[in-house]
Amino acid sequence: MIVSNATPLIAFAKINQLFFLQKIVRNLVISTAVAREISTYPVGKSGFIDLQQETWINVRSLASDQQVNLLLPILDRGEAETIALGLEEQAKLVLIDELSCRKVAQALNLNISGAVGILILAKQVGEIAAVKPLIEAMRHQGIYYNPRFIEAVLRQVGEG
Repeated sequence: MIVSNATPLIAFAKINQLFFLQKIVRNLVISTAVAREISTYPVGKSGFIDLQQETWINVRSLASDQQVNLLLPILDRGEAETIALGLEEQAKLVLIDELSCRKVAQALNLNISGAVGILILAKQVGEIAAVKPLIEAMRHQGIYYNPRFIEAVLRQVGEG
């Protein structure tokens, strides 16, 4: 099972590549808070995701709010629910882009990746020839990535 926070989904939606994300991950699970966050995007605006149409994205409620309540002082509700759902479901992968949330997830021994990690995987398995154009498209759509991080990624995949 793969659990996702909102930002990786929105990053792919903003560049009209949700189908590509689906091809790589097949199915995703998101928490109810992430579903609410995604549903706040205006219909037709870049980044909008129609969860009714995207049947490969499943919304799941948490069995308990205990973990969420522990995480809320340092994370927002969507991030806290994403981590808690990853723990509850013993997810094989949790998609998170925000650095502070990634650090918390790592401290809790969750296996994490993000939108850029999915692009790296896609290149490794031959689904795409280059990650740079998709990263640049995401950045052009307002998705922020630290420039040093992007430089390191591009070097790692032989594009830097």
